[in-house]
Amino acid sequence: MRVNSHDVARAANVSPSAVSRAFTPGASVAPEKRARILAAARELGYRPNVMARAIAKGRSNVAGLIMFGETNRHHPEVLLAISRSFQTRGIRIMLFIIEHTDEVEEAVENVLSYQLDGVIAAAPIPAADLATLAQAEVPVIFYNRPGTQTCAAVSCDHAGAGRAVAAHMLAAGHRSFALIRAQDSYVAAERMRGVEAELAGAKAKVVAASVGDFAYEEGFGAVNGWLAKGKASFTALIAANDMMAIGALDALVATGRKSEEQIAVAGFDGIDASRWQSHRIISVRQPIEQMAEAVADMMHKQMDGAMSIAEYRLFPGQLQPASSVEGGTIKQRPKKEFSAKH
Repeated sequence: MRVNSHDVARAANVSPSAVSRAFTPGASVAPEKRARILAAARELGYRPNVMARAIAKGRSNVAGLIMFGETNRHHPEVLLAISRSFQTRGIRIMLFIIEHTDEVEEAVENVLSYQLDGVIAAAPIPAADLATLAQAEVPVIFYNRPGTQTCAAVSCDHAGAGRAVAAHMLAAGHRSFALIRAQDSYVAAERMRGVEAELAGAKAKVVAASVGDFAYEEGFGAVNGWLAKGKASFTALIAANDMMAIGALDALVATGRKSEEQIAVAGFDGIDASRWQSHRIISVRQPIEQMAEAVADMMHKQMDGAMSIAEYRLFPGQLQPASSVEGGTIKQRPKKEFSAKH
């Protein structure tokens, strides 16, 4: 049978409440008695059940993180940063990976079943599920998404990032653009909203456009699709994320351009591959550590009842120019043209 606190109390010749105090940070217990209790616990192999003690106090000290599998696969640093930030505050993270939004309801039911103290939502939560969580008095903080009138949020300024990327390319002299958007994504929509606003203000032209799904193959296919349809040439390409931008870059190199021509390629997220020598592109790195600290701070206050408003913290991204060639441009292989005649 598993050793419990009563076994330790008998071995140390103390009361069960003294055992509880010995394992509670800051609790009052004589040093000699604490040492005796800890020695008895080590000898018996006793460890307090943290979850049981927390639930008995009406608080689990665990928050649920609802995240798309795609986010976790391409940005594992997000989970790491959030986990570390919460851990420093004595709060653990329980991860719920979903692939589609129709799985959110099941994740919410699990949050309630485990009696978690809060939810970090890195995915959209339908209004009905938000109402269910609110009724159970479980606070929700959105991560990298917009909040609601009752739910706080922490996010990168995606529209601002889009404006920064477009402004960087415009400053390098580009006026003819191709865009690869992404469907059903708040983040992608905000990024492109910023891009298109900046381009419109400069009267730049969007001569080719496509919609992808954040994957390398989508960027590669977009370039080949434009070529097959005889789209007009462009000097700059902006994709809604780095993976599509890198796919587009590889397709541009494969198809070839005149050696004197240069094409600027940009994406978003600042992933490691965007800084590789073979794939240096313009990008915007999200301040993941700062965002993780903010969401942990806000959730800690929510759980302690110290924050009653739906706060929204917005963080600027960091522009990452392509360092291999000025302006984030690449020189393509000679002898082939990227045009309707190819």
